[in-house]
This record gives sequence, C-alpha cells and structure tokens, in this order.
Amino acid sequence: MKQRIFTAVVGLTLLLVVLFFFDTWFFNAAIALLSGIAVFEIFQAAGYLKNRPLSVLCLVFVLLVPFFRTPGFNLVSRIVILVYVLGLFAIMLYQHETTRFDTIGTVFTVSVLVPFALSSMIYMRDQFDRDGLFYIMLVFAGAWFADAGGYFIGRFFGRHKLAPKVSPHKTVEGAVGGVLFNIIFFLLMGLCYYFYQRQMGTAVEIHYLQLGLLGAVSAVISILGDLSASLVKRQCGVKDFGTIFPGHGGVMDRFDSVLFVAPFLYVALQAVTLVS
Repeated sequence: MKQRIFTAVVGLTLLLVVLFFFDTWFFNAAIALLSGIAVFEIFQAAGYLKNRPLSVLCLVFVLLVPFFRTPGFNLVSRIVILVYVLGLFAIMLYQHETTRFDTIGTVFTVSVLVPFALSSMIYMRDQFDRDGLFYIMLVFAGAWFADAGGYFIGRFFGRHKLAPKVSPHKTVEGAVGGVLFNIIFFLLMGLCYYFYQRQMGTAVEIHYLQLGLLGAVSAVISILGDLSASLVKRQCGVKDFGTIFPGHGGVMDRFDSVLFVAPFLYVALQAVTLVS
C-alpha cells in the first residue's frame, strides 16, 4: 500500500507539471510519449514486438498522431496516414507466410485507438481555450475518481460480483459507489472552478445539472474501459501491462479508463455546455 501511495504522489506531481504546460507543444509531446508506451505495452503483452518492422512502423505512427492538428501539419498528417496504411499492407504482403490479416487489423486498431483517444485532450485544449484545462482535469477525474470510489466502496460494502470472470474484485456496490463519487467530485470541481474564475475577475456560469450527468456517464464509461483492459490482459495471459508505475502496473493499467473517458467528454462537449 505504501508503494502504491508513493507512486501515486509522484505520478500526480508529474501530471501537474505536464498540465502546467498544457497550452504548449510539451503537452502534445507528453501525450505522444504516453501513447507510445501504452501501445508498446499492449504489443508486448500480445507478442507483436517480435515482428520488428510492424511494431516500429506502428510506434512511429503513434508518436506522430498527437501532432496532427499542429498548424501547418495538415498535409503532412494526411501523408503520414496514407504511408502508414500502405506500409501495413506492404509488410503483410512481404511477410504473408507469417503475418495474418487479423494481426494487421489488431495492430491498426490499437495504434489508432490509443493515440487518438488521448489526443482528445489536445482537441479540448485547442477548441475551448479558457476552459480547456478544466475539461482536461475532468477527464482524469472521470477516469480515476470512479476507480478510487469503486475500490473503497467495493472493499467495505461489496457483496455482488460485477464481472467475476473478467475482473474478480469488482463489485456492483463498488460500481455504484464509483458513479456517486464521480458525480460528487465533478460538482465540487465545478464549484472550485467557479470561485477560481471569480478570483481571476471572470464571471462564469457552471451548469451543475449537466456536469453531474456527465460525471455519472463518465464513471460508467470508466468502468467499461477498466473491464475492457482487464479482459485484454486476461486473454494475453498477463497480470499487468507493465511495471513503469510500481504498485500500479504500466501506463495502460493507469490510463485504460482515460482512453474511454477522454473521447467521450470531447464528443459530449460538442453538444453540452458546462461553462458559459
């Protein structure tokens, strides 16, 4: 437990440093690094790293995705996507005796899902300007508060298994607790943001009903992301995706829910107003 707490403190400190530079290329680079490590961990668990040309091509593509919306990079990003797709099929043709189409489909899915999902936070920053950082913090809250609430409520009150064959320790009571925790913390974060803007001399209105609803849905999606990652690990025969975070596992073990919550909130914010 002490190791988990120490790792969490160090990790949160690094996260705050990254968020301090959220409106610079440093944030894009951090997203690229997280994406690259996460995809590397999945490939390692699934045994795809043995195919060096395929894994290198995918990882290079993953590292470039968070920079696709950089001004002046539009044409380059389209060329990169085209080259990437052609490269995948070229490798499949060259290695037709050992590389099957289902392998190409899997690595393509992973290499697109992970960086584009995490890049949703970059899109929030670029679109919402003043409120971008607040929305990015909601992403992490939506992923991690639900997990923390589910852990503690499930530990003390859990009786009914949620998905015993996928994640034996998760309970229905823990899931409900995670949803309630998320709603409460979303509302508290909205209140804190309101007073922060007042201190900065800006009058804003927080739409708490919408904020609470998104908190509830984010928690459910967070649980879906966590269970999905657990299923992938179980099918790959590994306990954790990595060891980069002692006591917590790898990047994918910590950011599996973020992969689901980030694109959900980005899409939801196109239709729902939280701050005006």
